[in-house]
Amino acid sequence: MENIKKAFHAKCEADSKGSKHISVVTTAEIWEKLKPMYDLLFTKVYEIETVLDEDPGSTCAKGECHIQDVPPDTEMPITESLISEFLRQVPGKGKVSPMLSSVIPDVFYHGFSTRSGGLSQFPSLSSLNLNFNPNRRDPRVVVQENRSRLAAACGFDVEKLHIAKAEHGARVWVVGKHPPAAYDAIVTNIPGVTIAAPGADCTPMLFADPVNQAVGAAHSGWRGTLAGVAAETLRAMAENFGTVPSDVLVALGPSIGPCCFEVGEDVAEKFAAVQPACVVREEGKEKPRVDLRKVTRLLLEQAGVKPGNIDDGTLGTEATVTLCTVCEPEQRFFSYRRDGVQYGTQVGFIGIKTGE
Repeated sequence: MENIKKAFHAKCEADSKGSKHISVVTTAEIWEKLKPMYDLLFTKVYEIETVLDEDPGSTCAKGECHIQDVPPDTEMPITESLISEFLRQVPGKGKVSPMLSSVIPDVFYHGFSTRSGGLSQFPSLSSLNLNFNPNRRDPRVVVQENRSRLAAACGFDVEKLHIAKAEHGARVWVVGKHPPAAYDAIVTNIPGVTIAAPGADCTPMLFADPVNQAVGAAHSGWRGTLAGVAAETLRAMAENFGTVPSDVLVALGPSIGPCCFEVGEDVAEKFAAVQPACVVREEGKEKPRVDLRKVTRLLLEQAGVKPGNIDDGTLGTEATVTLCTVCEPEQRFFSYRRDGVQYGTQVGFIGIKTGE
């Protein structure tokens, strides 16, 4: 695995320095066999320069330079599974440490991931980034290894993990039915199946129905909040599993707080139409701010969820999981607003215990 080790080390070095230029000194014959490996380890963000030399030296024109002078074993081509095997041996950065909500009953397993415990090296993706996007630095194999580490630490089967394919709307996928191309919420009543909602300022919401043994996970940004994703999740649980909203417990995970969610007047007006109190205006501040948690609570209560069944930190008690992704002092969470386009993604996940 020497070839994989060299390439991954070069990626880590480039990520730690914020560079996107990678120079590979090798021969044409070796490069032909190694290129598929680079396609798996590097996304299109990087610029790979090959310095072809029949007698590889150590001089590169630019970027992180490394030498690939060992021909790969022709009997064992470098495949995605071989790269995954290598990544499983790489130490993570910190410990996987999900946060738990006090309202979710023990008959379910759940959590909200933090940044700690993964392999991602680029500062704003470090280290447990759980979402693949070809426009970001983490390749699919690294994201999958991060997901595997979360699953191993939390005791669920990564092969049965489903993360919402968010589109900032209100569509819901019922596990077992044909999934739409994109959806912001997932519901299930199948034990051992883990469903998850992504977030990087948007709110990951977890729903637990202990009466009918059903769960839901919803990604709720400002558009999804206004589109009614919370009510649609409850409706899907009611139609498919007999859920009564007053039985449901809901946890809102780490998300952008009213302290940091500045919006334009057009967005503020939309929220003021739902709940005027959720729009905050301060003298001397150019833009209004929106309290997504307050309006989400209102919409959940309107849909039939009991006020005491919602963990969101708005009742004057200490928040268990609903912390601000942007300004939380230890920066334990990913944030699009803070980090820009190379942002990472955390998830809120939930499942029904199998009883084994």
